Amino acid sequence: MRTKYLTILLTMLSITALAGFGCKGLSQTEQASIKPITLTYWTVFDDVGQLQKFAAAYKKTRPYVTVNIRQIRYEEFDDLFTNALADDIGPDVVSMHVRWLGKYEARLDPMPASVNVSDVEITGSQFSEQIIVTPRTNPMPSIRGLESNFIGTVASDVVIRNQIYGLPLALDTLALYYNKKILDKAGIAEPPTSWTTFLDDVKKITRVNGVGDIIQSGVPMGTGNNIDNATDIFALLLLQNGVDVVKDGTVVFAGGIDRAASNHPTLEALRFYTDFARPTKEVYSWNEKQTDAFTAFTQGRAGFFFGFAYDFPRIKSRAPQLAIEVIPVPQLNDNAPVNVANYWVESVVKKTKHRDEAWDFIRFMTTPENIKIYTDATKQPSPLRAHVAAQQEDPELGPFVQGILTAKNWYTGRDIDKANIAIENLMLQYLLPYADGQNALKRDAQLIINAATIVQQTL
Repeated sequence: MRTKYLTILLTMLSITALAGFGCKGLSQTEQASIKPITLTYWTVFDDVGQLQKFAAAYKKTRPYVTVNIRQIRYEEFDDLFTNALADDIGPDVVSMHVRWLGKYEARLDPMPASVNVSDVEITGSQFSEQIIVTPRTNPMPSIRGLESNFIGTVASDVVIRNQIYGLPLALDTLALYYNKKILDKAGIAEPPTSWTTFLDDVKKITRVNGVGDIIQSGVPMGTGNNIDNATDIFALLLLQNGVDVVKDGTVVFAGGIDRAASNHPTLEALRFYTDFARPTKEVYSWNEKQTDAFTAFTQGRAGFFFGFAYDFPRIKSRAPQLAIEVIPVPQLNDNAPVNVANYWVESVVKKTKHRDEAWDFIRFMTTPENIKIYTDATKQPSPLRAHVAAQQEDPELGPFVQGILTAKNWYTGRDIDKANIAIENLMLQYLLPYADGQNALKRDAQLIINAATIVQQTL
C-alpha cells in the first residue's frame, strides 16, 4: 500500500484544497482518489438521525465524501425512483424493502467483491499540517460470510443469482402487543401463551352491542382491507401450518387444494384467520367497517395487536398514555417455532457514478459495531447472529428476537403490492356467503387457487 505525505499551510486545509490546488505533490491517481464527491441516499423508514451520524463518522476518515440523506414517503417511492433514474438524477444509495428486491433488481448494482477507497488523515502543527492519503482495498461481505454472520433469511433474500444486492441494518419480526388495562378489566391476569388461550382471551375482551356493532375488539384480525399486517399474519399462520407461500420461485400454498380436503393446511389457516371477522363465530371481534387496526389499538379499542418492533415508537407517539406490553407470537408447535421476517436493506443504484464509495459506506454502516449502534438507538432486532443472545434479554426487544433465527421472508417476487392485494381479496371473498346449492369446499379451493395464480404471475 502506497502512502504519501504532503505538508501545506493551514489555510489550504479544506476539502476543496484536498482535491484542488492543495494537492500539489500528489500523483494524479491520488488526487483523483480524494476528489470531493456527494452520495445521495434515499431512505423510507430508516432512522435518518442515526444515518446522519454514520455519515459524519464516515467523513472523519474520508473527508472528501459527503452523504446527503433524503427521506422518501413509502407511497411516493416508486414514482420518484423511476422518474429520477429516467432523468439520470437518481440516488446513489437507497433503502430497499426486502420484498422490493425482485422488482428493482435490474436497477440495482450487485455488490462487488471489494472496493477501492482512500483514507485521509491530517496531522501536524497549527501552522503546517501533514495530509496522509492511504489508498485501501476493502473486502465486501461474501455469500458465505452472510450465511455465517447474518440471520438465515438474509442470505436467502438478498442473494439473487449468486450476487448480493444489499445489506440490512435491522431485521424485524411479528410479536403480539396487548393493552394491559383492557386485559385487567377482562379479568385476564397473564397474557396468552398459546393460540388456545389467545382465543379465550379474545372472547373475554370483545364487546358487541345489541345491534351487532363491535364496541371493543379482542383483536383486529380476519380482514385484509383495514389491517396493515394482514398478509404477514396470514403468512405466519401458513408457516406455522408447515406451508410456504413461495418456495424456490414457485407459489406452493395452493398445492393439493384441488382435492378440496377440509383439513388442507392453507384452508385451515384461512379459516382460523377469517373466523375473527365472522359474526357467527365465538371469536368474532372485527369486520370491514372498523377503522384501521393500528388506530383501533392506539385509541384503546382493541386488546391485542399483531405488529413489528418498528410499531412500538409509533404506538407510543400516537398514544403515550397507553399501558402496552409485548409478548412473542403464539406458536402452533413450540418445538418448531417460526416467524415472519420484515425488513429493509441498503443497496446501491446501478447508475451511480461513485460505486466504490457507495458500497464502502454501506460496508461501514453494517459493521457489527455500527449495526449494534443502530439497533440500540432504534430499538429494533439486529440481523446479526452475534447480537441475538443479548437482545433476547432485552425486555422490549426480547419478544421480537425470540424467534428471529427461524424467521422467514415469505415473498421474493416482483410485485409485492399485487401479491398483497390477491391475498387480501382471498380473505374478502372467503368471508362471502355461499350461493344456494354451491359446494363450499370446491368454491373455497378455487378461491385459493385463483389467489395463488395471481401471486405466481408476480414472481
